[in-house]
Amino acid sequence: MRRIAFATPADGHAIAIAVERLREARTLLRQAGARQAASAAGKAISSAEGAARHVQHRIRRTME
Repeated sequence: MRRIAFATPADGHAIAIAVERLREARTLLRQAGARQAASAAGKAISSAEGAARHVQHRIRRTME
């Protein structure tokens, strides 16, 4: 099996902040009537949430 990259709780925290800010941006874009940009922000949120799951897995695996 390939060696998993090291991750720290700080990495997870940074991603959580990014997701929160993307959600704020999506809300502001919707308020401004920028539907396509808000949709793109929604896709970015989904991607960032996947990154958060991935980093949590890396943290669990490297702490064992």
